[in-house]
Amino acid sequence: MLGHTSYQEMMILSYSEEDVKKLLGHLGSHPEDSEKWHLLGVVYLSLNMQEDAENAFQECLKLDENSALALGDLGALYIMRGKSKKAIKYLKKSLKINSNRHEYWLALGVAFLQRSKFKDAKTAFENCLAIQPEFYDALVSLGMTHIRLESWEDAAMMLSRADKIKPDNFEVLKPLARALMKLERTVELEQTYLRMMKLAPDDHTLHLYLGRIAFNNGKTKEALARYRKAIELNPEDFIGWQVLADALQSLGLNEEAEQARNRRKEIIERLRKEKGIFGPI
Repeated sequence: MLGHTSYQEMMILSYSEEDVKKLLGHLGSHPEDSEKWHLLGVVYLSLNMQEDAENAFQECLKLDENSALALGDLGALYIMRGKSKKAIKYLKKSLKINSNRHEYWLALGVAFLQRSKFKDAKTAFENCLAIQPEFYDALVSLGMTHIRLESWEDAAMMLSRADKIKPDNFEVLKPLARALMKLERTVELEQTYLRMMKLAPDDHTLHLYLGRIAFNNGKTKEALARYRKAIELNPEDFIGWQVLADALQSLGLNEEAEQARNRRKEIIERLRKEKGIFGPI
């Protein structure tokens, strides 16, 4: 029955203002139909009519204060509106009535993240995955939460699981790379950077990272090529010039190192003048 369907499930369908008219017509003669009030809220939300959706969900709850779907969808709506405290309140009520809705556990975790309650968010995402173990959004969210908690091993594990489900998402590979770097898993880190480069070939920072790995592995020629490519892609990056200068200096290429340092100084001085900064950058 449509009345027993949540907003998250209904979003795969398409609604129009005609659907709103039909539901309002039905509710005009059957105002006590709580399920249709919930459905009206879902339709409004799918049309991005958030205030109307909130009112419809509230009407449903006046008739049935234990409607887990209305409570959960109202909580999800409050996340969209940046009202995370209210979101947590309604999502908790929903999950107390029916704890098997994985999408509401996900939403609760997101609401906790908005309030920087990372341990609570972790628990919510874990509850979501206990119901739906391969739920991509929950794996990513839990991985990101572990990043915030600096639980690098767990972060790498969750983000790797997400990557296997939907490979080559730059926004997943980026935090995965951070976790691998913290864990000093250099081989996997290099492979991850190379995959990221295929997705963002003009990202100069990836060349800097790969250059550092090459340099640490004694591949100085490759490292210098990476560093030079990085500043070619972004010649205004004074950090890139500093990295290149340090590498050249360590290899005894003092004249080139001095040129790189001078270029760095020029950029910093210009930035100071442009931004009115007189201290160190």
